[in-house]
Amino acid sequence: MGGLRWDYSNIYDSFVTPRMHLKYSPNDIITLRGSIGKGYRTSHVLAENNYLLASGRTIIIDDDLDQEEAWNYGVSAALSIPIGEKKLELSAEYYYANFLHQVVTDLDSNPHTVHFTNLNGNSYSHTWQVEATYPFFEGFTMTVTCRRTNVKSTYGGILKEKPLTNKYKGLLTASYAPGLGKWQFDVTLQLNGGGRMPTAYTTNEGQPSWSERYKGYEQLSAQVTRFFRYWSIYAGGENITGFKQKNPIIGADDPWGSYFDSTMIWGPIHGPVYYIGVRLNWNKI
Repeated sequence: MGGLRWDYSNIYDSFVTPRMHLKYSPNDIITLRGSIGKGYRTSHVLAENNYLLASGRTIIIDDDLDQEEAWNYGVSAALSIPIGEKKLELSAEYYYANFLHQVVTDLDSNPHTVHFTNLNGNSYSHTWQVEATYPFFEGFTMTVTCRRTNVKSTYGGILKEKPLTNKYKGLLTASYAPGLGKWQFDVTLQLNGGGRMPTAYTTNEGQPSWSERYKGYEQLSAQVTRFFRYWSIYAGGENITGFKQKNPIIGADDPWGSYFDSTMIWGPIHGPVYYIGVRLNWNKI
């Protein structure tokens, strides 16, 4: 399936967006897909990055920011493999985006400013993901997902990792609903990889404001639900492992100072959260 779109903008004049999708299913077990196309996007820097206002950084916005333009490529494979009376569902995908024009949020060239500027160099994103789902026995299903990313852009003439972006993510979910349908148990374990922090500045004590990189961490969530005819009750917890980012707000004692920064958040800032609730089923009342 192919497509061709033409647009006219009173700011950027005319532009054409081509797109093509391919799909091949030789049998009931495997499905292959591929895609290629170009994308355009107009950036509204303050609306999209308003969280950066909660810092002491000076905001610099260049005149005549470009319309973002990128080529996107992707391939994926989905397999449904019979194992006994059940099926193992497998999927693998890879996507690549290469920016020709991009509005870059530069937090590196000067640690006391945020500079919105046009891309001057390379910028790209690689994403790989693999997922497997299998119903081990009646009512019990487990899913495992792994994703790896490699996102880089040019900041101040140097190609660097995009800051505050996890290198990988992993997800393990298990769901069990006994045959009578009165109970359901769900458990989720999420693994979050580390990443790069923006360039740090030196505090008044002569120490860097934060480390060059942050480490990976895990989060565990669980929920149990008891179903009744017209209602259900559930209880669970989030971030049961209790991981918290230490000192998430820089310069919290001086919120109007040039060192204040509450935007360097890469992990949870709250500990475990537990809850209980009641859900009504209006369709059955």
